Amino acid sequence: MSRYGLLAAFLFLFSCLISGQHKEPFNIVDKPLRIEIPVQSDKETHRIIPCGKAGMILFYKSVEVTTDFSTLWYFTYYDRNLQKIWVKSAPILSSLEYKDIDIRGDTLYLCFEADKKNRNRDVNFQILHIALPSGSFVLNNGKIPDQGVILSFEVVGRKAFIGLNNEEEKSSLLLMDLPTGQTNIIPLMPEDKSALLHCSASPDGTNLTLLVSKILTKRTAELYLCKFRSDGTKEFEVKISTNTLTNEFTNITEISPSESETLIIGSYSANPGTKKATEEESTGLVTVSFVSVVQKSIEYYNFLDLKNIKQLLSEKDVLSLRKKSIKKSRADQEYSLDFSLLLHQIIPWKGQLIVAAEAYHPQYHTESFTDYDFYGRPYTNTYSVFDGYRFTGIILAAFDKDGKMVWDNAMSIKNLLSFNLEPKINLYLTGNEIVLTYLSEGKIACRIIRESETVEKTTFSEMELNSTNDKLLNETRSRMVHWYEDYFLCYGYQEIRDISKGGNDKRLVYFCNKVKFDR
Repeated sequence: MSRYGLLAAFLFLFSCLISGQHKEPFNIVDKPLRIEIPVQSDKETHRIIPCGKAGMILFYKSVEVTTDFSTLWYFTYYDRNLQKIWVKSAPILSSLEYKDIDIRGDTLYLCFEADKKNRNRDVNFQILHIALPSGSFVLNNGKIPDQGVILSFEVVGRKAFIGLNNEEEKSSLLLMDLPTGQTNIIPLMPEDKSALLHCSASPDGTNLTLLVSKILTKRTAELYLCKFRSDGTKEFEVKISTNTLTNEFTNITEISPSESETLIIGSYSANPGTKKATEEESTGLVTVSFVSVVQKSIEYYNFLDLKNIKQLLSEKDVLSLRKKSIKKSRADQEYSLDFSLLLHQIIPWKGQLIVAAEAYHPQYHTESFTDYDFYGRPYTNTYSVFDGYRFTGIILAAFDKDGKMVWDNAMSIKNLLSFNLEPKINLYLTGNEIVLTYLSEGKIACRIIRESETVEKTTFSEMELNSTNDKLLNETRSRMVHWYEDYFLCYGYQEIRDISKGGNDKRLVYFCNKVKFDR
């Protein structure tokens, strides 16, 4: 059986050993190793950055403003036992907000970007370097041209690679030399409208792989695979053949199994013209393989053809959709589930390439109120309120280096509602098994699979609080992420009541728990 142990102590260390067989998937020893920070609202900007064995960073935007129109952001560095090492602040322009992070060795690179109304300023993005464990800070200033919006951010060696899109549909690359702060802007398709979909740098930083959409009309586009050298020189640009007039890529990522081979994995929509412009629903998964500049293959995998899709749908629903597809007179219209998806980064594992896609949909509720017209007659106003994104399941698929599917699996997600569109499920690879975990409503869900086989069904365990007298009332913006080895971090906002004090003794905190997987 799988075991999760919550390590013990608040702001001090306990040595814990997990042993014995229990029905519960979590073995709690003493008190949880946990941090609690009092907050006024769950709208505050606290964030956690796992830094592997080096520890973790907790940071937030304060209300302290400096004389140079900057706001102090506070960073707290903790070791692996959640012991506080240092607290430091960095002045970030008040018009900027946190955008993305890249971690290289013991150095963190945080990117801050201006909001829409402040993009015309002389400095509209900053890169903050934090060296661990010393805590030395270095700040780079830069300007993104033409109302650009940052799509991707990556640092390799002394260079930052920033992928940009803008409202005029002109995508570009911004290269910054970090020691000097000098920048170079490279238009991706100067003569055409375009949108950057994906950008990644090689491990040595000598070249960049890009996936760019050349926009032909409001409803049609062509997809291109591009390679650039780190100095901005384009090596090649080749059109990707979809082998169909209807299928359109909705999510994209890529991996290079070797210097000469590139494998693109993503999702596709079979009937994009029938959807609204704001929708990006996906029919299935797609792979495209290249050898140098030559496209070798393209493969489409409809979700309803996956072996384990019944983990997300009942067999009756699957059969019903397939019967509908048989009745269709037009062969080019595929039956489909049309999921809205979040794709994880590709994970190389045991000669396979694993992709995970989380399915979600926006959730609303209706509210009504009574108002009165000019003559005093009552009437009812009804409106929809956005509750967040409801995450419903995760689909996993493994491919060989040529893009052929080897196996698939799936897991349903329960009670997970979030305002943030970011992956919620952890894939922890151990031995020949994959552990799927997520945090929701103070409980940790755990499922173990071995390729297409389910080894252990999903179990739920309560996450310990500081005291047995504490009762969890509400939890928001919570996440669970892998930290190092068998350890994970669970964090977010919790409203807690101390039942021993009676009355309405509640507190709102930003929390962080250290969790260990033991099998």
